[in-house]
Amino acid sequence: MSQNPDSFTPVPGSVEGLDPRETRPAPSGTRRTSEAPIAEPWRDVLLRLSNSLPIDVSFEDLGRIFLDGVSLLFPGASLGICLVQAGRPEPVVLYRLGAGLRRGPERDPSRLFPTYAEERIYELDDGSGTSGSSFHVGRSAGTEPLSPLRREIAAQAATVLGAALGRLRVYGRAEESVRNFHRLQAQVIQTEKLASLGQIVAGVVHELNNPLTSIIAYSDYLTKKLSRGDSADWVDDAERVRRIGEAAERILKFTRDLVAYARPTGDSRGPVRVEEVIERALLFCEHEFEGDNVEVEQDFAEPLPVIAGITGQLTQVFVNLFTNAAHAMSERGGVLRIAVRSVDSGESLRIDVSDTGSGIPAEAMPQIFEPFFTTKTDGRGTGLGLSIVRGILDAHGGTIQVSSAIGEGTSFTLTLPIG
Repeated sequence: MSQNPDSFTPVPGSVEGLDPRETRPAPSGTRRTSEAPIAEPWRDVLLRLSNSLPIDVSFEDLGRIFLDGVSLLFPGASLGICLVQAGRPEPVVLYRLGAGLRRGPERDPSRLFPTYAEERIYELDDGSGTSGSSFHVGRSAGTEPLSPLRREIAAQAATVLGAALGRLRVYGRAEESVRNFHRLQAQVIQTEKLASLGQIVAGVVHELNNPLTSIIAYSDYLTKKLSRGDSADWVDDAERVRRIGEAAERILKFTRDLVAYARPTGDSRGPVRVEEVIERALLFCEHEFEGDNVEVEQDFAEPLPVIAGITGQLTQVFVNLFTNAAHAMSERGGVLRIAVRSVDSGESLRIDVSDTGSGIPAEAMPQIFEPFFTTKTDGRGTGLGLSIVRGILDAHGGTIQVSSAIGEGTSFTLTLPIG
């Protein structure tokens, strides 16, 4: 069995030329606390400890758990760990002192027990090649020197701890990679959202134009009438004022929905009514439909159950699907059909989105959900829309399927779990 190299620090008064690593009889009158018998085979203890050390805790917590588990192999001895971590200017030092023992006032991490009669130091190999961390075993004056067996146990314990630190380091890097992936995924989703928002802006101008025209016309009329002092038709004026209020409320609702859609989506889920999400997405895409001569047909079963989801993300799903459908029907117009049903004995919600557009070529079908793939040649797409749609549905526990025929149209079938 391989043994980690250990270093021995001689203490003042030691005899030159005498190797303190060799077994020596204990001087008469010394206590044998540090060489008390081990209650169970030490290899079993280390094996169990190696298998139980966690990989999802801090380096400090891992060190404490290790000291708790290994201390029974060194009864009466003092144990310590010096942990050197990247990004931290000072090492972390942990102790497990023997009964009745004190460490002393010194704070040199290279010598955790400088006042002790003997201190064994074992470098920890975490696989990085630059660990710098160490495991220390110390015995006080008046106790028997650490035997070769104890030193072998200490070396193997250091191997166990080094391997555990390596696993913890690898786990930390993997966890950071996952966080970076989710961060990048959120940025991609937001980028696509802003891209679709650019297409919606043209619709905003159109959507605001009609109510603003009414507001301006009625306001101008009432201003002129009040300036003349003519109050004979106050009943009609009240109706005009009511229409002004309705037009203003329409603008307010639209702008609020638009701002909510453009805002980066959080991760908090809540109850969502899919029909309301679809209506909002249709409103955002209204200008696309009018410009491409698209008629919208809706078929919602009543009543529709509430699902758990993130409203902003689900809105983006339908904005992307509706925008794609409008683009597919831009040459000759067509019909966008949306049907929503409860299926699977009420456990899922099924949404069918179909168009009568140009269809998707068969050779392109396997690639349509891949990032940056697009069949559009007019610069109207980023190639991220359907990739993001599938990603959002996956995150909601849903599915998406597609069928298409050239010249006849495309149908997407979405399912979302209820509850």
